[in-house]
Amino acid sequence: MSLENISPTRINLIRTKKTLSLAESGRDVLERKRDILLRELRTSIYDAEKAREALLRALTIAYQSLKEANMAKGSETVANVALGSSFEANFLVDFRSIMGVTVPNVEFQSATDPKPDYGFANTNAELDKAFKQFYSLLKLLAELANAEGTTFQISNDVGRTQRRVNALNHVLIPMYRNVTKGIALVLEEKDREEFVRTKRIKRMIKERE
Repeated sequence: MSLENISPTRINLIRTKKTLSLAESGRDVLERKRDILLRELRTSIYDAEKAREALLRALTIAYQSLKEANMAKGSETVANVALGSSFEANFLVDFRSIMGVTVPNVEFQSATDPKPDYGFANTNAELDKAFKQFYSLLKLLAELANAEGTTFQISNDVGRTQRRVNALNHVLIPMYRNVTKGIALVLEEKDREEFVRTKRIKRMIKERE
């Protein structure tokens, strides 16, 4: 939009000022949203790092227990037990909103006292211990999925919000300010010309009298 595209009238000046005010208000709202999302993003990044560290620690312990079970019963026996298991992990996947951004909410549906579904003929305490430790990993996986999913979604929306702020700050708002200023200058010039013309007419009338 430029001054050449619109008529420099008072009604267009009022409309352009109103549009400029709305653009500035929208920019302010988007900037507040961006700042809040950035705080949420920092929190989710921190949560993801902590969840990842906790998961890696738990994995190390669980694999050590599995290694001990392999040494005690043999890797082939442990593999056969694993293949015969029909155990299923249940996750509840939902969504929530943070400043209009939809983020995942993953929850592991854990049992109060989880028990393996394999028989005890070819197993031992080390394998049972490994089962419980790997089972505990599922809750950590859900926590990591929550944090990383939230980080991904918020990060994307922060980028979109910042691009909209930039468009308003560097394109739309300057454009409407220039158009408003241009219309105002044209109207001021017309007012001066009208004032001069009115004075001239009054002088001419007075001279004739």
